[in-house]
Amino acid sequence: MRIRVCWTGEGTYPYATGGVSTWADLLVHNLKNIDFIIMPIQMTPFETLKFSLPENVIDLIAVPLWGSEEPVEYIKKMSFAKIYANKVKTNNSQHAKKFIPILINLLEHIYRLKDNMDELGEDLYQFYEYFQKYDYYETFKKEEVWYAYRDFYIDKFKDEKENIPTLFDMIEGLRYLFRFFISLLPTLPYADIYHSSAAAFCGLPCIIAKKKFKSKFLLTEHGVYIREQYLAASRNQMPYRTKEFLMGLITTVSKLNYHFADEIAPVCDYNSRWELVWGAKKEKIKTIYNGVDVDRFRAIEVEKNSRPTVVMVARIDPLKDIETFIYAANLVKKEIDNVLFKLYGPVVNKEYYERCQNLIKELNLEENVIFAGKTNKVELAYNEADVVMLTSISEAFPFVVLEAMACEKVVIATDVGGTKEVLEGYGYVIKPKDYNEFAKKTIYILKNPQIAKEMGKDARERVLIGFTIEDMIENYERTYKRLYKELKNG
Repeated sequence: MRIRVCWTGEGTYPYATGGVSTWADLLVHNLKNIDFIIMPIQMTPFETLKFSLPENVIDLIAVPLWGSEEPVEYIKKMSFAKIYANKVKTNNSQHAKKFIPILINLLEHIYRLKDNMDELGEDLYQFYEYFQKYDYYETFKKEEVWYAYRDFYIDKFKDEKENIPTLFDMIEGLRYLFRFFISLLPTLPYADIYHSSAAAFCGLPCIIAKKKFKSKFLLTEHGVYIREQYLAASRNQMPYRTKEFLMGLITTVSKLNYHFADEIAPVCDYNSRWELVWGAKKEKIKTIYNGVDVDRFRAIEVEKNSRPTVVMVARIDPLKDIETFIYAANLVKKEIDNVLFKLYGPVVNKEYYERCQNLIKELNLEENVIFAGKTNKVELAYNEADVVMLTSISEAFPFVVLEAMACEKVVIATDVGGTKEVLEGYGYVIKPKDYNEFAKKTIYILKNPQIAKEMGKDARERVLIGFTIEDMIENYERTYKRLYKELKNG
């Protein structure tokens, strides 16, 4: 009997590249004895696959949150006639009143008026069951739903003197609920184990499957979702009450994930600190480190230019703090005039990309800092480098660090996530945004190539002991088998 796993993700595999997608692709390709159902939450239904799926992926259920007039159009294999019939049934019945207590309970948790994850989880299950029969869009449009939602706000803020929610705040809040809970609309397939790649909305189907099928729920944490959302919110200029609602919603969803997961497998010990703060039980947490292909990522002879070269592999996004990379280049140039700082990665934030380009011009670094775009041969990119840098302000357990170490490169990276757990003693770990220290360590390595060579060899040895693909796959296979055994023994 083959174990069946339903993998859920959010904005990643198989429609986007990046560390989480790399991890997921390694998982499904290497665990050939496991049958996988892939259930990704995506932005729109028009994204194209970035990965080829192996034969042991028996189904792909994409869940787009935006880009469709009708939420169930691309999610459920349902005829237009059936969709229309559900709309009529919803409009002609009083059953929407059953939805209102669920909505109010969710709002009470968002605003921390209640903290009962078991009760809220049961309500989410009823939410799922309700929308298997009734129309999602028509329910949210009903007047009695709006009035119940409005009355909650009036009562909640009746004694407030300042920052009273506006109509915009209220509409935005309901819009968030409408969009994000589309993740509960798919008719869930049976699987022995539901495996979420984040303590996020993609974990909600895992909670439902646990209640509906008694499936086991495995939660892998890469970046700590709630931490990253708080960082993003701090940069967002949305109104105070809108931000309060959104962060309350995200906090509630994360806590639900931690509460209902049977096992939590962060990719580094660092993540467990956050998980414990937000309600995870210590006995549930078992770290499984990421691993890399040490046959692919190794020292390779490549055609290098004659200039001292610093390489970074990262998407152009504020979380990667490309500005620190640029400021470090400016300082290194003062000591090593012909240094080249080369960044490989896609532009995911155009406004931030333009800001970085303007900074390069302002500092007269057009000849020293190059954005080389995305590469499919990242192992060759690392081998161009004398130093590999990572300046992120948030990471989980970055593949970049492991891959570059496996290529025998000196890595200088920020002390975020689990970076220190693998890099300390084998490279340099720097405080976020400290471009002075980044520059200082870079200059030292570029001026001492023999030391760099020795450190690179030691770094690869570190990866070979505990951070290979084989180590990672063996740990997940063991976890799946243990959870499956627990399921069958009931």
